[in-house]
Amino acid sequence: MNNQKYETVNPFILFIFFIVSVIIALPLRVFQLMTNIQPDTGFWVNAAHFSIPILYAVLALGTVLPILVSLLHKNGLGKTEDQGEKKVVGGVISFLTAGGLAVNAITRYSAFSDLYFAYSTTAQSTTLMSYLSKSGATAMGLEAFFAVVSAIFFIMLAIALLTGKDPSEYKLLAIMPVFWTIFRIMHRFMRKISFLNVSELFLELLMIVFLMMFFMAYAQVTAKVNAQGLEWKLFAYGLPAALFCLVCFVPRLVVTILGHGERIAADSSIEVVDLTMAAFVLYALVDRSKVFRQAVRSKKEDAE
Repeated sequence: MNNQKYETVNPFILFIFFIVSVIIALPLRVFQLMTNIQPDTGFWVNAAHFSIPILYAVLALGTVLPILVSLLHKNGLGKTEDQGEKKVVGGVISFLTAGGLAVNAITRYSAFSDLYFAYSTTAQSTTLMSYLSKSGATAMGLEAFFAVVSAIFFIMLAIALLTGKDPSEYKLLAIMPVFWTIFRIMHRFMRKISFLNVSELFLELLMIVFLMMFFMAYAQVTAKVNAQGLEWKLFAYGLPAALFCLVCFVPRLVVTILGHGERIAADSSIEVVDLTMAAFVLYALVDRSKVFRQAVRSKKEDAE
């Protein structure tokens, strides 16, 4: 029975959905940014363009299939304890993730400061708190704060991975990335525009939602708080999160490298934290898949 539990599904199969989606979606998104996005607003130039349903279909499949397969085989997605193992790659990626969060904190604090001093230097008919709330500055400031605290978590996690220390003691810090995603999405919802028509914003919202769900599960698993049976959620939400992170980051970078940075919407600039988050999520899933396969081999050897 135990063998069946562990051999229900090979986690690496789930990466096939991710890889295929990335191969199709990234070039298609670059094409859209170059030809069918209004740079000043981010709206579609032609809402009936043939590439739009293709992109959304690819992203839908790249989202739904990992969730469906993970849910159907959730009893077969698990890992054995691997405490004491030093993981250099994981440590480096965690440090890079902390760096991406630091850049995000600086960017958001700068935006918060601009709005704050705009209130101080001009006549306003509302109170400071009301102005900061309505302008989105409060959400930006809190995003910057939790980006810093989340960066501390990833630094501690990096040290734990490099030294083989058990990171489960960082229970409070482990939940900080969830709060970061909450305030990251909050100021985007405050934009008074159509979320479906502005394609960049729509993709960003999906990216943050899946990051939020991934880190909720990751916090429980890492801190070992009611974590049993939750590992399927890491794959179900992590792969879509990584997909949307890359879709939001890579096409913008490619368009900029090609000399058409003006095609990128002002409110949807390149954010390095999207890339570092994708790297961390993928590392976490590959690492758990590797341990999973080791558990399968071990049980087969015991049976023999």
